Amino acid sequence: MAADRLHTRCMSQTEYFLSPISESDAEALRAGGGPAYTADEAPGYPCRRCLKDAEVGDDLILVSHDPFGSQSKYRSASPIFLHRRSCTPDPGVGELPAQLTRRRLSVRSFDQSEMMIDAAVIDGQDLEETILGFFGESQSHRIHVHNAERGCWAVNVDRVRSLT
Repeated sequence: MAADRLHTRCMSQTEYFLSPISESDAEALRAGGGPAYTADEAPGYPCRRCLKDAEVGDDLILVSHDPFGSQSKYRSASPIFLHRRSCTPDPGVGELPAQLTRRRLSVRSFDQSEMMIDAAVIDGQDLEETILGFFGESQSHRIHVHNAERGCWAVNVDRVRSLT
């Protein structure tokens, strides 16, 4: 899974990384099938593996993904787009993907038991500030980011706790 982590950040003594859908999970979902789409506008089809909006003409598949690791009471599957063919996230550090920062987002903070402890609907340009604020709470273990309008899961954000 370490190869699937991106954009590690270190600000205000808080380090975190984005965790898009793993390649193995993406491949399993692609193999299971779903409605096929060809991107006819950009931005408009956000791939949850590479965290990029599809370019016009890209082939995608619509699948359902559950970002929870346990039987949380908040557990729910979410529709997501994936590029039809394997894709890879940029390993860059420092900037949040434009796919996230240009959309209205629902950001949800969970404790280690995957119980929700906080939530906010924000403009994407406020995502980093929201992440840092949620991780300012000691119980905050993982954050789920969704598109606010359609509810599609976008990415998990995980805290790294070893900085001080």
